[in-house]
Amino acid sequence: MKNIELLYDEIHGPKLTPYELLENIKLPNYTSVDFSKNNENNIVAYTKCLLENGDSATFTYVFNNENKLLSLRSNVSGVEEEVYNRKNEIDKFYLLASEYLKPNLKAI
Repeated sequence: MKNIELLYDEIHGPKLTPYELLENIKLPNYTSVDFSKNNENNIVAYTKCLLENGDSATFTYVFNNENKLLSLRSNVSGVEEEVYNRKNEIDKFYLLASEYLKPNLKAI
């Protein structure tokens, strides 16, 4: 049942909105928060900050027109990583939820 709730949250929950992300500029370790649009008309946000260990980090957030976070990538001292991908998370929880909903058939 928990997987169905998680699937619902992945489909419908915003996770983080552009407005909430803008608040990061008030934090002492953030140096910039910039917004633009990509070719698919999604909102793209770039944040730059210094981590506790002194490394510089850039985070790239992609939001749809409903302000839902679609993806998040990090670049920490030149090392890129996908931190979050909504489609991948939906696929993962859909698979888990569908396994839960399948009837348990046993051979007679």
